[in-house]
Amino acid sequence: MRYQCDAVGDGASGAAGLPVPESAEFAMRPFPHRLLVALSLLLPLPTAALAQGAVGALRGTVRAAPSDAPLPYAVVAIPSLQVERFSGAAGDFFLGALPVGEYDVSVKRLGFVPQRVRVRITAGATTPLEVRLLQVPVRLANVQVRPTEPCLSPGLPDSTRFPEVAQLVGLLRENADRFRLLATQYPFSFLQVRAQGRLGAAAMIVDRVDTLRIESSTRAGYRPGRVVVDQYLGNRRETVMAIPTIIDITDERFVESHCFRYAGTSTRGGETWVQLDVRAADAIRSPDVNGAFHLDSATAQLRKMELELSRPDRLPRGLRDIRSVRVITSFLDIAPGLSIIDVICGVNWLKSARGKETRPPMELQQVLAYAFRQPPPDVAPSRELSLPRWRPMGRVERETLSCATEPE
Repeated sequence: MRYQCDAVGDGASGAAGLPVPESAEFAMRPFPHRLLVALSLLLPLPTAALAQGAVGALRGTVRAAPSDAPLPYAVVAIPSLQVERFSGAAGDFFLGALPVGEYDVSVKRLGFVPQRVRVRITAGATTPLEVRLLQVPVRLANVQVRPTEPCLSPGLPDSTRFPEVAQLVGLLRENADRFRLLATQYPFSFLQVRAQGRLGAAAMIVDRVDTLRIESSTRAGYRPGRVVVDQYLGNRRETVMAIPTIIDITDERFVESHCFRYAGTSTRGGETWVQLDVRAADAIRSPDVNGAFHLDSATAQLRKMELELSRPDRLPRGLRDIRSVRVITSFLDIAPGLSIIDVICGVNWLKSARGKETRPPMELQQVLAYAFRQPPPDVAPSRELSLPRWRPMGRVERETLSCATEPE
C-alpha cells in the first residue's frame, strides 16, 4: 500500500523556479508496500467578480488589546465579496479595488477573539480601519484528562459540557483555515525530497531517494471510511492510503465523523503543547484515521500532527500483513503564525511472523525549497532549505525518526 501524495511532474524533476540540488540522488527500483502521503492542501476557491463601476479601498492595522502590539498575518476578509487577505508583518493591511458600498469586515487572528466591523467604501477614497483584538487564553489547568472511549457520538464537542475541548477544536480549525487561505490566495510550489526504505532495529535502511514537486492548489479530500481505496494505473491496480491533511479539518464530514478529547500537555523546546486526540466513529466499519494534534498553548499554532489508520483489520486481503500505519507531520514556520508542511515520517508496521524478523516499510519526506507565485505580505518569495543526508543503501538512525516508536 502507498500513501497518496498529490505531486506534479515526475520523481526526478524540480518545480518551476525550484532547482533540484545537485547532490540529490535517485534510485528508481520498485518498492514493496510503498508509502505515499497525501500532502495536498486545497483547490482554489472561485473568485467573485467585483461589481462594475466606482471603487475604493480599505487600509488599516490589526493590533492586540490592550498591549497595542501589532498582530502579523491576521486574516482580514469581506465575506460578501469573497475577499480575504493576510495583514503584513506589522499588522498592516490594504484591500484595493473594492466596489462602493457598505460591508461587514471580518478580522481574525489565531488565539484571539474574532471581530466584525461595518465599513463604508467611498469612490476614489481609502477608508481607514484600526482593529484591536483580545487574546483568548487556553484555559486547561483544571481539565481532567479522560480515558479513551468508544466514539459513539461523533461531531463537535458540546460547548456547555466540554468548553475547553470545544475551544481546542475551534483553534485546530482556525489553523486549518489559515492553511487554506495561504494555499488559495498566495499559491506556491514546494520541492520535497522523499526517502523510502525499511526500518531495522537500529536504523532505517534507505532503498530509494527521489524528489516531488507539489502545488498548494491540489487536494485529495476526505471521505469517511474511504481513506484506503484502489486506483488503476493502466491495467495495474494499486491500493492507496489518502491520509487527511490539516486542511481537511475544515471539512464538516471529518468533524462529523470523529470524536475529540483533551489528552494533556507536554513541554517541547520551551513551549507547552496541548494535545487534542481524535478518534474515528465506531460506526465507520472500514479503515479511517485516529490521531492527535499538538497545539502551542501560547500561540495556538499547530506544531505536530500524528495520524494512524483505524480498523487495520478491515484492510484489503492483500494488505492483511499490515497491523498498523502511523504518519507524523511537523511544520515549518515561514513567518510569524504562518507555516507549511516540513517533515513527514510514515511507517507500515507489519504483523510478526514466527521465526522471521519484520522490517516494516518506511517513508520520509522533507521540504527542500518553496516558491510563491504571489507571496504573503513581507514574506520572501522563495527559500531553499538544507538537503537531508539520505542516500540509497544509506542509514537513518532510528533515534532521529519521529515515527519509529512501535505501537503497542
